This record gives sequence, C-alpha cells and structure tokens, in this order.
Amino acid sequence: MDLNLPSDINDFVRGLVSQGRFDTEESAVVEGVRLLMTREKLRAEIQTGVEQLDNGQWSDEETVFREVNAEIDEIESSQRGS
Repeated sequence: MDLNLPSDINDFVRGLVSQGRFDTEESAVVEGVRLLMTREKLRAEIQTGVEQLDNGQWSDEETVFREVNAEIDEIESSQRGS
C-alpha cells in the first residue's frame, strides 16, 4: 500500500523517526493505525455497554471488580508462563 500523507502528518512522522522514537516511518504509521484500531474497538465495546444498560443488563460493582480482578490474574498468570 502506498500512502500519500498530508505534509504536516508526513513532517510529524519524519520528526518521530529523527528523534529516534521509531526506526522507520512505516513503523510510526503502523503504531498510529494500531492506536486507531484500539480506539475503534473501545468505541464498539462502549456502545455494547450502552445498549446493555438500555436493556437493563448490568452488574453491581462487586461483581464487576471480581470479574476484572479474575481477568487480570489470568493475564498475569499467562505472562509468567511465557
């Protein structure tokens, strides 16, 4: 894929590379796209949550914290096993 970026974006990306923040212009753009993907995923998850609330589907804070802590424990456990 060839991209023609606006000059201000191009200058910004080149600046990141010249500062040593990224090895290449491509790696800087890839990181930007990854951030955009993460933002869009978060937007979709928020929309799902809003729809669940609108439908009366919700959990109390104790349940939420228990589930989040269990997920964190699972992630940390899998990272230690790597």
